[in-house]
Amino acid sequence: MTTTLRLLDVQVPTAVNSDDPVWLNCTYDLESDELYSVKWYKNNVEFYRYLPSDDPPAQKYKLLGVYVDLLQSNLGHVFLSRSDLNTDGTYRCEVSAEAPSFQTERAERELRVYVLPKGGPKIIGAKSQYSAGDKVDIKCLAAPSKPPAVIKWSVNDDEAPKVYLYQLENIRHKNGLQASQKGLRFTVQPSHVLDGILKLRCTAVISQAYSMSSEEIIVGNTVRASGLYSSADGPTIDGGLSKYQVGDLVNVNCSSNKYRKPATLTWFINDKKAQPISLMHYPVAEHEGGLKSSILGLRFTVRGHHFHKGEMRLKCTATLSKVINTTSKETVIGGHQQTSGLHIFETSSGNNNNDKSTQYSWRNLLKTVIILFTLQLYIQ
Repeated sequence: MTTTLRLLDVQVPTAVNSDDPVWLNCTYDLESDELYSVKWYKNNVEFYRYLPSDDPPAQKYKLLGVYVDLLQSNLGHVFLSRSDLNTDGTYRCEVSAEAPSFQTERAERELRVYVLPKGGPKIIGAKSQYSAGDKVDIKCLAAPSKPPAVIKWSVNDDEAPKVYLYQLENIRHKNGLQASQKGLRFTVQPSHVLDGILKLRCTAVISQAYSMSSEEIIVGNTVRASGLYSSADGPTIDGGLSKYQVGDLVNVNCSSNKYRKPATLTWFINDKKAQPISLMHYPVAEHEGGLKSSILGLRFTVRGHHFHKGEMRLKCTATLSKVINTTSKETVIGGHQQTSGLHIFETSSGNNNNDKSTQYSWRNLLKTVIILFTLQLYIQ
């Protein structure tokens, strides 16, 4: 029996810090075939190809944000010497066999580029003293980053009630970074002033995925097939029809693998995030050994615009994350000395290992996925 080309694995890092180098790995098994070419694309634009029949066999093409080092690249393994915000995108490996099979296999993965903030958040507009009955109206401004930070306020170590908070528009910088900001407004009550001290804390959180896996199906009016994202440890899509016509009801479920903490599931229709009205939320499933899995349904009526060249792509992505807790600055107002410090701790979530807390140096920040900066303001 004749055996043909098989694509074994496509490895693209889910997230990198800006300026980091990047390895793209495409592994295949030719079986009885001969290799015709290996090609890499970013957002459907080719930037690298390897053809054994060419001299030299490896070639690169200029593409914004893609910095191929040919000296360190070989066959399907491509080395990018650095990265920037333009490196962010969808990367696809395509392997083709020679005659007689002419078979082509392809798969793609997402790569996200992050820029960590260079400092902690700032509290703006605070007075040197507050008494019961006074109005507090201040804002927290996070340092520029990508993605923008999520800001949280606390009053005397308790999370601030939603009625105290007001959202402000992010400040956009020319380099593509954004500085988020959020206001805190309330009237000081006697219970707020504990032992004559009112403590206000602003926390800026940047969430960054460390593991992302997807399952995709391609459906049309004639056929249903697997997409470009299938992986052994990825989520699974259940239900649905073998083909769809305009007016049919799509009713499918996505289930994540089992982890110590449930993964976050996201549905995409033709690479666009599904609208909340189309999502069906289910309780987290509990398994032996304390493991958990997430389930998210997708339900909508097919319209003409859902088809592109007769196809509709449904993709579910499962995202896991790690948490870094960094206390950056502490300020005391009212005759006390100003103190500051930096402590970085990492805790893992969404894997099968026991959670651990480990102190890390700045050089290890490239492995982190959530940076937490807190600025604490004590007011006498």
